[in-house]
Amino acid sequence: MNVKTLPAADGLRLVLNPKDILAHFKNWDAEHGRRYRLSVLGTKMVVFGDPAAVHQILRDRPAQFKRMSAIESVFAEMGIGGLFSVEGAEWKRRRRLVTPAFNPGALRGFGGTLDLITERLRQRWQREPQDVHADLMRYTLDVMANIAFGYDLNTLEGGGDAIEQRLQQLFPALGRRVTAPIPYWRWVKLPADRRLDRALADLRREVGEVIEKARANQGAEPSNFIEAMLRAQDGDDPLTADELYAEALTVLVAGQDTTANSIAWLLYHLAQHPHVQQRLRAEVTDGTERTYLDAVIQESMRVQPVAAFLYLEALEDVVVDGIEIPAGTAVVTAQGRSAADAANFVDPEQFRPERWLPGHTGTHQAKASIPFGTGPRFCPGRNLALLEIEAVVRMVLRDFEVSIPDGAPAPKEVFTFAAAPEGLVLRLTPVR
Repeated sequence: MNVKTLPAADGLRLVLNPKDILAHFKNWDAEHGRRYRLSVLGTKMVVFGDPAAVHQILRDRPAQFKRMSAIESVFAEMGIGGLFSVEGAEWKRRRRLVTPAFNPGALRGFGGTLDLITERLRQRWQREPQDVHADLMRYTLDVMANIAFGYDLNTLEGGGDAIEQRLQQLFPALGRRVTAPIPYWRWVKLPADRRLDRALADLRREVGEVIEKARANQGAEPSNFIEAMLRAQDGDDPLTADELYAEALTVLVAGQDTTANSIAWLLYHLAQHPHVQQRLRAEVTDGTERTYLDAVIQESMRVQPVAAFLYLEALEDVVVDGIEIPAGTAVVTAQGRSAADAANFVDPEQFRPERWLPGHTGTHQAKASIPFGTGPRFCPGRNLALLEIEAVVRMVLRDFEVSIPDGAPAPKEVFTFAAAPEGLVLRLTPVR
């Protein structure tokens, strides 16, 4: 089957402007349809935006597809080769040992911690917030550090320590290295790479001490992610110290950016649509069913998915959407674009939570919106992310009016580790 191949100059744009990757994919999808070929510095890719093709690819992981080798190697060499990035038999082993820590029963024990940190965020915003997105990054980091290690960074109240400082170097470095055309740092170390190496060594020592403390102080019930993993892995094949460290760091890396950005985009949508905010506030404050809250979250993630695409690699010859994909070929699943396609949702550019309620009218292909992925490798942190999103949204609707200041520009969608709202400006006015 013939598929259009984009000029080499288009692939070069991904290398020269990695923060604008999402905009490039959006423009190409609009111009060339839901499948096309792309070459990035000699690496040939096939991009799929059709929901059926995306579901096939994600369903066939890990047997027929895996993350691109470059992504897997970057995570591994930084010591965070956890469940997010490992593949094959090792992924199956890690999933068996790690996922019990994400079960709803295990997460219920973290409710008090989540309430405490959400209250800190509320108090910070009562003091006139300066940067909502930055505060949400602090919030999710505090939540994840508490839940992962039982470690209270408390960056929301001006705290933070050596671990927090190391992590602030780690997050942007991941985005840069994953999108880099060549892994230059393996041969030549720039000053930023040497600083990162020192931070990683310090982080390994400091987090290792926290893990050993958790191992020694296990109680009757696990109080954090590390303890829950230790409890779940009693048997003949436990996680090693390095693997425990990798999984703990993976929780921080995969859970901070994505959840903070999801909440930030949702608040932006509420600020743009006061009638939605008003209806949602009535549901939250009246203690009625959370049907509309679920719909608002679903719609926000459809309109602005933070994990809009995946870079994968075929492990064997396979046919997708009638296209022959040889083993080793890079494949991009553009699930974010399928959620914005008029073939899947009526008026897809409109923020309309009602489309997720019973009795909606018009085209509605729910499977075209998969913010947490699908198939065997769907996001294991889904339940925790939704708990954080709900906690912040409920707090905001009880205590604040969300609006956009006059003259404030729209945020720019940029790619770091996820789709982030660069330049987001919101006003949170305390409700009297």
